[in-house]
Amino acid sequence: MRKIITVGVAVAALLSGSAASAQGLQVSYSTDASMDCAAVAAESARMDQLVADANARIGKANGSAQGAGMASTVAVEGMLRTGVLGRVPGAGMFANQAANLAKQRAAQVQAEAANTIQTATTRKAVMVGLYSGKGCDAPPAAAPAAEVEATAPTGA
Repeated sequence: MRKIITVGVAVAALLSGSAASAQGLQVSYSTDASMDCAAVAAESARMDQLVADANARIGKANGSAQGAGMASTVAVEGMLRTGVLGRVPGAGMFANQAANLAKQRAAQVQAEAANTIQTATTRKAVMVGLYSGKGCDAPPAAAPAAEVEATAPTGA
């Protein structure tokens, strides 16, 4: 009984974590202004990674949809050549429905990934503005002229 409860809690934690991470990306957070230069640069790099991951998900979904379409075509062709398609009406319909479901799933993944890409790109622009606004790229302030002359090496 204890194992069942533990497994149930673990599954619930995984499901709630994935739902929270899927909807967690926002353009800005209330803590953005308190980030230092290193944190802003790290967040900008994280946005680049999110965009790359979203593009990879789109490619994978498109590949799955194309594979399902090809499998459907081969299955229907095989049923036609063996005569199964004539003996079992509607058999080809199931293969086509599976391919259509894969295409619908691919379209859903594309829409989610496009939303992630748009949000991550906008957040990266915010991070770039924050980075330059904090003067992270600016060279250190020049020392006063009197200090420079005093610390300059002499020609002796």
